[in-house]
Amino acid sequence: MQQIHNGTNQTLTLDIYKNGYLSNADGSVFVTITDADTSASITSGSAFNAPPDGRYTFDLYANFTTLNRVLKVRWDYVVNSASTFQTQYVQIVTPYALVSDIVDYYNIGPKPSDLNYYSEHDITVAEQVARLMVENYTGQKFGTRYDSQEQFGSGSDALELTERMLTIDKVYENSQLVIDYTNNYNIFGYDVELTPTGKAMRIKMDTSYGDVRYDNQVDPTILYYGSFRNHTRYKVVGQFGYNYVPQDVKLCTMLLCGDLMSNDAAWRTKYLNKISLAEVSFELAKGAFNGTGNVIVDSILDGYRNINMVVI
Repeated sequence: MQQIHNGTNQTLTLDIYKNGYLSNADGSVFVTITDADTSASITSGSAFNAPPDGRYTFDLYANFTTLNRVLKVRWDYVVNSASTFQTQYVQIVTPYALVSDIVDYYNIGPKPSDLNYYSEHDITVAEQVARLMVENYTGQKFGTRYDSQEQFGSGSDALELTERMLTIDKVYENSQLVIDYTNNYNIFGYDVELTPTGKAMRIKMDTSYGDVRYDNQVDPTILYYGSFRNHTRYKVVGQFGYNYVPQDVKLCTMLLCGDLMSNDAAWRTKYLNKISLAEVSFELAKGAFNGTGNVIVDSILDGYRNINMVVI
């Protein structure tokens, strides 16, 4: 699956073959792009016939790549008077470190003849792998995406979330829509907001009913407290993640890229823990295979780890 960086303009390409050779379609090629998970329409239009013959391109502008998601790209065309189509999937991702960041950090040479030279492709692949290592270790992603999560209420004024959120658009209570801020709709009876950490949703304080409570204790002089009912399922829809990649996460990604591009990466990925080189030998600690393999990175990322995260 092709990956493209969020917030960028990209050109999608389709090659059409007839009898093993690149050949033009009988007419125009029409492109339809939808969200691969929700089937929501994103954009559509005619592709451009770029040289050589049989190659078609479609420009995907930055306003369609702002959120991390998977796009379903369908190309419809006619070949030899027969209608046909091809489907591609494109993943929009947030890079945790740009190629230019990694080049500057390691002072990578610009020419293949340089001893410390790495191609742009090698650096891009290293960043993709390093990003996956960061996400697997922390249990969370540091981009921005539109999604939903479910959690059960506990009778408190706050609902703990399993993933960090940036906005709340809709809230469902046992599958019933009770809040829709996109349409000014609220039958829940209270407004809700995210806590400063984005890890919990709480009922906004209403001075007409008293302060917000988190300990399930009530004041007998107040007739009613807002709460997320005990054993009730709540679904929260909105934007997830981070508005930007934290600087320490970016640094960890670059450190892991250095590990992946180093000369010893080949044997470290084979679970070899003891190496003998002539008169020199060394043995890796067992913990090297439990985390990212870099003790500095592990210690930095420990502050971001979601321990025992359960997604319902």
